[in-house]
Order: sequence, then C-alpha cells, then structure tokens
Amino acid sequence: MDLNKLMIDYLAEEGFRPHETEFGIAFKNEGFNFLYFKDDEDEQYFRLMMPAIFEVTEDNEDMILKAMNDVNSNIKVVKLYTMDMEDEDGQKNVNVWVAFEILADTTPEIGDIVPRAMALMKGARVAFLAKLEELADN
Repeated sequence: MDLNKLMIDYLAEEGFRPHETEFGIAFKNEGFNFLYFKDDEDEQYFRLMMPAIFEVTEDNEDMILKAMNDVNSNIKVVKLYTMDMEDEDGQKNVNVWVAFEILADTTPEIGDIVPRAMALMKGARVAFLAKLEELADN
C-alpha cells in the first residue's frame, strides 16, 4: 500500500490539483490549504493537516491553549496544536495547525476518508475560532 500515491491519484481525480512539497502533498479546498504528510516509517499512518489557521502571540497564547484544549476534547479524531516555523525572512512564527490522524487499514478507501477528514478539520477550525471569541468576550 502506498498512501502517498493513493492520495495523489484521488486528489487529481477529484480535481484538487495536488502538488508535492518538501512537507508532503499540498492542495486547496474551498479556499483552505491542506497538507498530507507521508510517514515512511509507518505505511498505515494517515495524517492530513490544515496549516497555520491562527497566529500565536504572547498576548493570545493562554486563550489559544484553552480554545485548543476545548476543541481537542470535544471533536473526535481531530487535534489542534501549535507549530513553530520560519518565514522566508528567517522570522520565527508560531501558528495553530489542525490535524486529522488515523491508522488506515491495508486497503483504505481514500474517497471515504478525505472528505470526512476535511469536514472535521473545517469544523474544528470553526469551533476553535468560536471558542477564542467566547474567551475574548469574558
């Protein structure tokens, strides 16, 4: 089983125009960026991500952690976490990422997994932003 090839083939067939990057397979859906990460050490590990949905700063870090914890405890299979990255100018940025992670069987139906994964991640993003707004209002 080659999940990377299955993903490329599925995304191309569905018209997503995927392209390979140093991180994995990138594509867009409804204006959102997604990345599929291949794990060469575990062929069954399926990890689809929605990168950099919100920037973390010193001022908002506590609220972000509370909002992430709320979403992580309420939405199954999806988790939010922060990731440090450098931009083109070498500046360090910390952002919230949304991940959908499962262990796929040896004959995964990618056409069943990917749409549900994207829907769950979009829902997690909405829930995260709503919780942030709620926390900011209190």
